[in-house]
Amino acid sequence: MSETKECSCETKQHGSCETSMQDHHAKCPCGCGSDHCCPMHMWKVSFHEAKKSVMVDILKEKIQKAYGQKMEQTADLMLEAMEAKKKGETELKNKLHEIWEK
Repeated sequence: MSETKECSCETKQHGSCETSMQDHHAKCPCGCGSDHCCPMHMWKVSFHEAKKSVMVDILKEKIQKAYGQKMEQTADLMLEAMEAKKKGETELKNKLHEIWEK
């Protein structure tokens, strides 16, 4: 019988995300027949983890460029509101609206 490879993510596309062995007594997910994860499978999983990490870093930079100043201003406002609990929500909403409408 051939083994079916399953991805642990919602895409159900093998190789598009990290795969893990659901049953520790199962054969290696790569289909090599080993009773444990083989080095090839471990390297493949590591590659996809590293690739995801790089994609996250790229997105962080782009988000910082596009929205960094607005996010900084928003964070300042949120901290200000938390420190001064008595301030009305209307003032905060108006300031947030001004920032994001520029």
